[in-house]
Amino acid sequence: MRTIIHDLKDSELKGVNFDVNDSVISSLECDKSCIGCFSCWTRHPKRCAINDNFSTIVDSLKESDEFIIISKCRYGCYSAPVKRVLERCIGYVLPYFTIRNNEIHHESRYDKRLKFSVYFYGDIDDSDKAILNDLVKANSINLNAKEYEVTYLNDVREMDICTH
Repeated sequence: MRTIIHDLKDSELKGVNFDVNDSVISSLECDKSCIGCFSCWTRHPKRCAINDNFSTIVDSLKESDEFIIISKCRYGCYSAPVKRVLERCIGYVLPYFTIRNNEIHHESRYDKRLKFSVYFYGDIDDSDKAILNDLVKANSINLNAKEYEVTYLNDVREMDICTH
């Protein structure tokens, strides 16, 4: 199973075929940002205190073998809707810290290690690519991913390459 978070409009998703077992999450439907209450770490581990369709996203990640993000590049980062969903996933890790690769990162909540794949689309120059590569690498280390991959697409119509 794969968990796929994307910021694509319905018209952009036409012709993209995900596996029937994939958990496909449109970040455009997430209108509430993380409020920093840490309830997902302390009061109700893994469950976001905001009661909506995104409050149990950690359960989807826990069952997945791969975590895929499809995002338009915005100023060398994920789009705002994708970032909102990612912030709501913080319960996937523990509030404690450990050192990995001589850096401080969150401890893993699960022994399972995901593959982390990110597909950026839009007008992306070499400067953006350097920033994005560092961002995805840091995110993969924090998620304790077994491997990560960054792919750059010139146009959203190339999206079918990431779904096979």
